[in-house]
Amino acid sequence: MVSISTYFRYYKSRFQSLSPRKKFRVVALTLITTAFLIFISSSSTAEIQNNIIYSNYTSWFKETFKHSSGGDSNKKDAITDAAQQLEDLKNSKINFYKSIFKTLENNKPEIKLDNYEYDQNAINLEDILSSKNLAQIGKFSVEFIDSIKKSHSQYLKQMPEFDENLLQYKGNGVIILGGGDQSWLALLSTRMFRRMGGLLPVEVMLPRRNDYDIDRDICDVYLPQLNAKCVVITEKLGIETQKEEELFFKDFNINDNAMHRSLALLTSNFENVLLLESDNLLIKPLDESIFTSDPFKSNGLIVWPDFWKRITSPFFYSAAGVHVENSRIRDSIIELPESKYHTSSKADSLFALHDRKGAIPDVANDSGELMISKKTHWKTLLLAMYYNLYGVGYYYPLLGQTHNIAEKETFAAAATVLKNKYYQVKSSTEANGFFYNGDFRGVGMLQFDPIVDYYSLNSFMDKYSESNPDKITAADLGNYLGESSERRSALFFAVNFPRLLPIELLNDRFIVKENGDRIKMFGDTPYFNNNLEITLWRIMNDYICHYELHCSYLDKHFPMVKKNNKNDARAGFCNDGMKQHLLWLAG
Repeated sequence: MVSISTYFRYYKSRFQSLSPRKKFRVVALTLITTAFLIFISSSSTAEIQNNIIYSNYTSWFKETFKHSSGGDSNKKDAITDAAQQLEDLKNSKINFYKSIFKTLENNKPEIKLDNYEYDQNAINLEDILSSKNLAQIGKFSVEFIDSIKKSHSQYLKQMPEFDENLLQYKGNGVIILGGGDQSWLALLSTRMFRRMGGLLPVEVMLPRRNDYDIDRDICDVYLPQLNAKCVVITEKLGIETQKEEELFFKDFNINDNAMHRSLALLTSNFENVLLLESDNLLIKPLDESIFTSDPFKSNGLIVWPDFWKRITSPFFYSAAGVHVENSRIRDSIIELPESKYHTSSKADSLFALHDRKGAIPDVANDSGELMISKKTHWKTLLLAMYYNLYGVGYYYPLLGQTHNIAEKETFAAAATVLKNKYYQVKSSTEANGFFYNGDFRGVGMLQFDPIVDYYSLNSFMDKYSESNPDKITAADLGNYLGESSERRSALFFAVNFPRLLPIELLNDRFIVKENGDRIKMFGDTPYFNNNLEITLWRIMNDYICHYELHCSYLDKHFPMVKKNNKNDARAGFCNDGMKQHLLWLAG
């Protein structure tokens, strides 16, 4: 349980920051509230029940009460019946989840690449990334591909259908992955989401119960103030004990964010989800329109681009049972008009593999943000989960052709395999960072508003499709989008290299050099205000130094001390580190 002192520290700090007039209003409101509570306490129990009790229940409970009669006894029976129905629904949902994992478990590929070999120097990435060229990077045996193909085909047949009445997903919302240091980052992300005008409800998804236990201040005090809450993934899956958790994570080899993201999407309460990594910041207002407008409205899945070209192996398509046709139908990120389609029997060497019909479009995807309708793309989600569960040694080498985690490619891959349409944002991601001693250091990446992007793409296509189809190229689209600030609008800023961990940033000589030089991490850009960086540091200073937040990230640097004792390490960091850097940024 969160201590009373935590609440006291927070509200004391808030009260002291108010103007004298606002302090007077708070005191007056407190006195009025106290008088009202005294009045209520003097009323009879029957009066309280008759006048107040229904407001404490959901509309579903209200409907139950509406059809009940016979006085208090029947009302109690109705409450009991309703509670039992909710419990039965919860258990049915848990059993449905268990059946999903049983299906995943039963379709494990027989052969794993324990020593995956690849050579990206085998080709020049500036050449045409044809099927013939891409096949030279990764080394995949016939036996391995046959094993993948067999289990993949079986899983496709066994994936359960979407059950709306059972799953009970509702509405639109944002989920952010928490746990460990990410809970601290998720708090910052949520705070900035609200500050920048984000109106959607937020769920911070915690992998384990222990993640909640050690970050109760965040979950029980600070997130609720931001219309956000913590959701424990394992509890939603019906895993009740720590031992069961350990077995679940071990059995399914869940040890990285890749599978956590899939599980977070599966267990979140929203039907339509904007998933943000914990280091991702909203930098302009955002509301329901992102879900109710195109391109999400007509596609149900949106992915954002990374910096890199797609180098997915042609053997992935063989393993997934996907026929890639000999027709070139796109130029990198942009679909060509039919008049510019080109078919050749030499497509394997002549065309870029991912410009061909049936292949996943170029470029590689970013994992920092994703939008999905779980109803529309239910099987896309389940297939992406399969790719992530059997990622290392199975699907990641095929999708990424490196030793890196290729989770970011799994949703576009799953949608392509299932022939489910989706939208990839066309505006290229932009790096942001700083120069020091003549060298540029990127610290984050900007991603763009899909609504603006979609209408700019349509405007470009309307302008050139018939009058000058030779202009329908990725290069010309990029130039068109960059010609006007109205054609692209940055929506997110992922500060991920390094992340916003202030103690490491200040103590590890990243922003304060050995010679005393200080660094402003964010470079000038038209997409956000120059005050963004100092705003973030002020927010971090509030939580660390004024509210004295306790969370897993801060407590490992500033261990808990006995009640009423001051933490000297925290005080020193606040006075010498945070204060000095804030003064420098403000100067």
